Amino acid sequence: MLMAGMICSPLLANAQLLKGKLVGIQGEDVAVAYSPDGYLLNQQVIEMKVADDGTFTYDRPLEKSADVEIYIGEAGIFGAHLENGKTLEMTITKNGKEMEATFKGPNAEISRFVNLSSKAFDSMKYSSMDPSASRPNAEYRALLEENYAKVKAALKKIKNKEQRQYYTRLSEGNYKWTKARLIMDDCENKKVNSKTDPEMLALIKDIDVNDDINYQTNMSLTALNQSAKNEFGGNNEALCYELMDIVNKRVTNPKLRNVMVRIIGQDYYIYGDGTGNYEEFTKRFKEFAGNDAPIVDGMYKNFLEVKKAKEKTATGTPAPDITLDTPDGKQVQLKDICKGKFTYIDVWATWCGPCKKEIPHMAKLVERFKGNDKVLFISISVDENVEAWKKMIEADKPEWAQYNIHGKTNQQFSADWGITGIPRFIMIDKDGNIFSADATRPSNEETAKTIEEQTK
Repeated sequence: MLMAGMICSPLLANAQLLKGKLVGIQGEDVAVAYSPDGYLLNQQVIEMKVADDGTFTYDRPLEKSADVEIYIGEAGIFGAHLENGKTLEMTITKNGKEMEATFKGPNAEISRFVNLSSKAFDSMKYSSMDPSASRPNAEYRALLEENYAKVKAALKKIKNKEQRQYYTRLSEGNYKWTKARLIMDDCENKKVNSKTDPEMLALIKDIDVNDDINYQTNMSLTALNQSAKNEFGGNNEALCYELMDIVNKRVTNPKLRNVMVRIIGQDYYIYGDGTGNYEEFTKRFKEFAGNDAPIVDGMYKNFLEVKKAKEKTATGTPAPDITLDTPDGKQVQLKDICKGKFTYIDVWATWCGPCKKEIPHMAKLVERFKGNDKVLFISISVDENVEAWKKMIEADKPEWAQYNIHGKTNQQFSADWGITGIPRFIMIDKDGNIFSADATRPSNEETAKTIEEQTK
């Protein structure tokens, strides 16, 4: 599973790159997501203040010209192309239920395309928190083809030849990555291995993993992971050693190698069961990492801290408290909302695919225990991009309580509970003590049985 390295940064006072205005949209926050190297997992999220007249500005300097994504509360996602030294004007207008973006000034033409593309490949279009709103895989596939056709038609209108060639390749990569996700979803639903799926094999067959476009669109990582013969599970040692061999043989792009070091480390230190020879693994992993060895040192240190945290979160010990943010901006204490109830907690994020796959099962649990006032279900999002979280829950309207933690609060929560990856599920008993710091998932039949036994 991948974890996005998002950070929330303060707004810096520099030349205005974007002058925006919301028309007919009130009470919404604005956030801009930007990746210095174009890779999704390296996105930074910058929150901006909206003035009373609906205007906002983005003036954080870029390393180079870049595409950004703008989140306007529940209004959704918009795209734009920004360039240092030039100011783009963007107006987002609400007409009924629809939101439309218009652009003026430098890069207006290319921003119109980037906006269309951002919407076409928005991952939330192809999944849903609400099981009743979820669509068959075939319908999502058809929607993807329809959106990609619109993108290809728009590509023909880009006048600059170099830009047209770049965005043609980028669009193809985004299309393939979205298709790969849908194939993996379909394989998981059918309980078959995506690594042997003919369609997946055809999709990744000719992927040049060292190509920057494939790196940016996540196809490089997909091709490498899908080529591994060992399966994910247990201590993950065999899988991680195999991935190291694959990287040594195939990867020359330093940015991709850095990402693979982080992914392999996560697979072992975060998702492994800790039964392997972690001292020997760390020695060999550091040799493999080379210049990225400091990353391994940090992961290993965190691994040891998590082991200590697991000892502190043994069954029967008092549950650590934390302050949670509500969707309407209020704050509550975890201990207060859990008091007197057996509580089942889902720790997730909007960018986490495995998290979202568990949400329909969570909804079924909530429905199953509806009317039972002895049990409480809550979801805690760790999204740094709070607007993306708000957008998703506004769209899907889950029937159980939703909260968010980010920044230092999330760091403290993760340290207290020994959380190094999501999804993570927690059970707290009615007396406020830990029942399980790493509980079974909603999709596991044992989860409902446990809740039934504890709420008789």
